[in-house]
Amino acid sequence: MESISSLSSRRENWIPPLTRAVLLLVGMAVGAVAQVATGNISGYVKDSSGAIVPNATVTAKMVEQEAVRTTKTDAEGFYSLLYLPPGQYEMTFELTGFQRQLHTGLQLTVGQNLRVDGTLQVGSVQNEVTVGAQAPLVDTTAATMSGLIDDQRVQDLPLNGRNVIGLARILPGVLNVNAPQDMSDARGGPEMDVNGGRPNMNLFTLNGGYFNNPSRNTGINFPPPDSIQEIRIQTANFSAEYGRNPGSQVNVVSKAGTNEFHGAAWEFLRNNDLNARNFFSPSVPALHQNQFGVAAGGPIKKNSLFVFGTYEGLRDRREAQTIESFLPTTAERSGDFRASGSTLTDPVDPLTNQPLTTPSGAPCVSGNVIAAGCISPVAQKLLPFLPQQSGSYVALASQPRDSDLYMIRGDWNHTEKHRVFGDFYWANYSLDSPLLASDGTIPGYMSESTVTNTREVVVNDIYTFNPALLNQFTFLFPGLRIEPAPGKERSTLHL
Repeated sequence: MESISSLSSRRENWIPPLTRAVLLLVGMAVGAVAQVATGNISGYVKDSSGAIVPNATVTAKMVEQEAVRTTKTDAEGFYSLLYLPPGQYEMTFELTGFQRQLHTGLQLTVGQNLRVDGTLQVGSVQNEVTVGAQAPLVDTTAATMSGLIDDQRVQDLPLNGRNVIGLARILPGVLNVNAPQDMSDARGGPEMDVNGGRPNMNLFTLNGGYFNNPSRNTGINFPPPDSIQEIRIQTANFSAEYGRNPGSQVNVVSKAGTNEFHGAAWEFLRNNDLNARNFFSPSVPALHQNQFGVAAGGPIKKNSLFVFGTYEGLRDRREAQTIESFLPTTAERSGDFRASGSTLTDPVDPLTNQPLTTPSGAPCVSGNVIAAGCISPVAQKLLPFLPQQSGSYVALASQPRDSDLYMIRGDWNHTEKHRVFGDFYWANYSLDSPLLASDGTIPGYMSESTVTNTREVVVNDIYTFNPALLNQFTFLFPGLRIEPAPGKERSTLHL
């Protein structure tokens, strides 16, 4: 029987955000699925009378890459093949004195424990019996509650903004899914409530690597749908190797290169020419948004070395929104509110429950006038940055958005016993806004022009020493940086 040994099948929960870590995973005889982009196949081999068949040779072949893994059944006729890449498989069962049995059409998904049993008929091994296999609908090897969003759903279901986490809302127990189009917000990223949990208490992984935004523990935006193979979301009863966040475990697997070249290109346009006018607006606001990209993969060396890459860009230019604010008069700037039509009251000190006073003991507010000594020095420093006018102030505030996302993945099937795969992810989101987030009303007074850079390298090395010992080595190098846009460095207010 082939099994994995592990101190823990994957322990990214040991890695604090923005740290670099190397994980060496070695242990004995556990059949749980680790936090990597793989699945398991196991089962029993018997003869036509139902008797167990020990020492039978079991071979699993991934059709897309012609990758082969072989093991033998133990004394109880049981076999286990762990850490197999997701994809379409063919299973072969053979033993001298029996006809070879071939199971075709098997689909292994990420995080799945697929059971495939073999039944050998007495006869020559040169004879072959082919079985069109059907996988069981219930996983009887684990108590974990999970849902799969496969490639067909990723491609066919409508997805506003093209963030694949938006599809999580089709699963039971998942509510309030927030899947932003980009991560120009420093605290942005995918989040959702799972079985009543908090929205930022989910663990996201991409190809086995930790993929959470350390700023607020939300996720990081994944590569575009055309580069995603499938998503497995575990919602309850996680096995021991999962942890760090109690909400859900979201395992996203990208597509990989195969023996055949495949690719896609896309352009999604949003334009005011296609929009309707708001009933209360005199015209249709201008909108020009382009979301475009390409994804492609293929072999570098057939049956051995593969590459897959993707790029997606976003350019959003829309009509500047009209904002209105009310600026203080010259008298109000100096603390005189007698002409404002409002009555000011003297604030109360929460510690003494007494009205605030000047150093001389006079009330801070008297006759709708604020004493000069009670006006905050910070407010006095900020007032010169306001437009030098009073009353209603109307302005336009444009907020252009740009983003670029790249990912490249490599797979190396070195030998039947040794497999290496990993990816490099790079994303750059920029927002140039004259307003502070969504609360500002005066352009340029406190602007928000930032660039969010996300980088990640993850490498998985899986080596099978023998049918009873397997080692997984994972290297993760994450990084997320938020900084002012070029030419938009923060100014000093000397407060």
